[in-house]
Amino acid sequence: MYTTNERNSEVQVEEAQKEFAKAGIDVLTKGISSTNDVQDTAKSLMSQTQVFFIPTDNMIVSAISLITELSKEMKVSVVGGSADIVEQGVLGTYGANYEALGRQTAKLAVRIIKGEDVSKVSAEYPKTLSVVANDDMAKTLGIDLTSIKDESTEASSEESQTATADSSKATTATPKKSSQSDKKTSNAWLDIILTAISQGLLWAIMAIGVFITFRILDIADLSAEGSFPLGAASTAIMIVNGINPMIATIGGFVAGMLAGAVAGFLNTKMKIPVLLTGIIVLTALYSVNLLVLGSANVSLAGQTTLVTVLTLALSLSKLNAVILIGVIFVALVILLLVVLLNTQLGLALRATGDNLAMREANGIKVNRMKIFGYMISNGLIALAGSLLVQNNGYADMNMGTGTIVNGFASIILAEVIVKYLPLGKRLWSIVLGSILYRLVLVIILAMNVDAQMLKLASAVLLALILYVPEIRNKLHIKPSKTLTPGGNE
Repeated sequence: MYTTNERNSEVQVEEAQKEFAKAGIDVLTKGISSTNDVQDTAKSLMSQTQVFFIPTDNMIVSAISLITELSKEMKVSVVGGSADIVEQGVLGTYGANYEALGRQTAKLAVRIIKGEDVSKVSAEYPKTLSVVANDDMAKTLGIDLTSIKDESTEASSEESQTATADSSKATTATPKKSSQSDKKTSNAWLDIILTAISQGLLWAIMAIGVFITFRILDIADLSAEGSFPLGAASTAIMIVNGINPMIATIGGFVAGMLAGAVAGFLNTKMKIPVLLTGIIVLTALYSVNLLVLGSANVSLAGQTTLVTVLTLALSLSKLNAVILIGVIFVALVILLLVVLLNTQLGLALRATGDNLAMREANGIKVNRMKIFGYMISNGLIALAGSLLVQNNGYADMNMGTGTIVNGFASIILAEVIVKYLPLGKRLWSIVLGSILYRLVLVIILAMNVDAQMLKLASAVLLALILYVPEIRNKLHIKPSKTLTPGGNE
């Protein structure tokens, strides 16, 4: 697995493929385009392979804790492209000894400092190659590293270029028993379904947030793609600083509400059109998220999160813990929304998106209701980001990519499948739509389609879903009822 827009990763993958082919080893390669693709792509690859190789890839390394958790769960060895990630749970690597490489580089620097012509100082490959292994991961996977542990060699320039490939041959030389492969194949569909449920539940909270503006306020708010990573970044940085994960999760929700308040102010007080409001907030939040994180990504490896708390407290697997967290938060969000939207305040909010003339005639303060709706919507979207960052084990600047499409697809898919539901059931139908949408994406990955094609698949799926009403009209299938923006029958 590699990131398609990192050229260094592409080169390593191309070289590895050549060497694996020479050794007669079958290789399955998939590229990703954002950190949101890591979990589903890694799980898809691990369900079909015996060894998982990752190059020195910045995006993947930022999500290494998620990959090592999957390695433990699926009993698949992960071989890395550099020694520094072995400490984080990768089984091992064979390559340059960075301490020796530092001394080698220093000698070149001394030659230049002493006045040697730079044009005469040729490039050198690493001379010392070492095997670095993680004993704890080896025990977890039931692998004996005695024959290769602590091995190191003095390599020539030519040998150093092929050392990684030779190591890969040794790593994959002993395949798993066929019974293990058969068992993996038989459980593939169960893994796909459970993965879709766990991811779908967490993304459903984001979809419900999009529903508030899209269906209740009748606004297409693009700021979701900034609020989602804002919630993730806020929660991650609080957890890293030792704050209780539950408080950190609430903090992410509050951060999203503040972003929503800004969006509402721009739209209602400054009279900026909805589309431009979303673009302005989305653009501004990119810088805000970078300031919050302090870097492009932050790892939660070794930190206490809601997932680790439940895993330890209830002796659950990570997947089951995530599903339980998803069910609890989804149920809580829907319960609170149903109660809220049936109060006087909630009814005023729903009326705000229904009819301009009637809402003003009834004395509803439209601008206040819009700001309130923006805040609830973006708060829920940020809450989803807060939960997903604890599931993934890292926060990344690019986590919000495609968020708005995911939300729209879940909402519209639910409306196509089950129509004319009262508010509470309609919110649950969005959860169903979210799970089905994630299921489609996971199935696409299981068909060995590159993760970089998921955005295209999402767009095509959304277009087809939107085309369903037109198909019904052409077939003269007319609905007997209409559904209001506020969510009633």
